[in-house]
Amino acid sequence: MTDLFEWSDDDIPHLLNDWVQIIDLLGFDVKEITALYDLYFDMTPIGEGNVHVFISDDQPENTMAFDLYRGQTDQLDIIEIVIRASRVRVSQAKSLLRHAFDLASCQIQYEEGAFLHAFKEMTHVEGYPKVIKESGFRQRILITRS
Repeated sequence: MTDLFEWSDDDIPHLLNDWVQIIDLLGFDVKEITALYDLYFDMTPIGEGNVHVFISDDQPENTMAFDLYRGQTDQLDIIEIVIRASRVRVSQAKSLLRHAFDLASCQIQYEEGAFLHAFKEMTHVEGYPKVIKESGFRQRILITRS
């Protein structure tokens, strides 16, 4: 989570420029995505966390999903992000995403493809609520359309 943000003199987290560009490119509200920071760190206990999906009303193929589950042994605040972009936006989105990943201090996995199982699994509403084995938490999917 921390690799998405930087802190200015006011000690308030701000999304890194690459992430602002990605969010703008896909047509989402930067403030809604930025709010995930406080939700994750201030309101999500260890062993809990839902999936937050953002879908563009103008181009429904533009989708971002954030799995904010906080693992019981995770000391790096790792979250999973999956993104789908329209054909018109995919080339630019791939470039921005790759750059953002390359700048991350904790590089776990980066994957591109025409079809990714991780995207389908995270955004498939019929798969929820999903019971997380390590904590028994019943994870929900929360969808925001913009």
